[in-house]
Amino acid sequence: MQPISIACFNQDVWIRVTGRGNFQSSFALKQLVQETINKGYIRYVIDLKECDQLDSTFMGTVTGIAQRLRQYPESDFKVVNVNNSNQELMENLGLDELFSIQPLSIKQELPPDINAAFFATSSCSIPPTEEKAKIQELVISAHEALVAANKENTEKFKTVFEICSHH
Repeated sequence: MQPISIACFNQDVWIRVTGRGNFQSSFALKQLVQETINKGYIRYVIDLKECDQLDSTFMGTVTGIAQRLRQYPESDFKVVNVNNSNQELMENLGLDELFSIQPLSIKQELPPDINAAFFATSSCSIPPTEEKAKIQELVISAHEALVAANKENTEKFKTVFEICSHH
């Protein structure tokens, strides 16, 4: 099972995250969303039912996507099937002010053929020579999105910015 799966229904893009939402799966998520936005999709549902853990880079990538979608008046962005610990992490960063975070306890209205429509993807490999720079760029942009979403996050991620700026 790949960490990121995607299905498109009408104008909605459903993205299922399996396992950990971390900086590695952030690359695939960011690439998928970029490709689907380029095709005209602006309504997203990120399903975390199968996701047991999130890191700040992944949450920052999700935040950056939500911020980018704000430029489209008809856009919609929500994170669903969020377990208690992931919900607490997102709310502590103030992300519930930016997009809808729906806990596992809320029954989701899923398209009837959703499971058949998902396809796994891992088409996001970074050339080894570019890997360090790409990872650093992703980590910085993800954390900048978290700070843009809530200025109180500046202090929380000060060390991340310091480490990245010295490499």
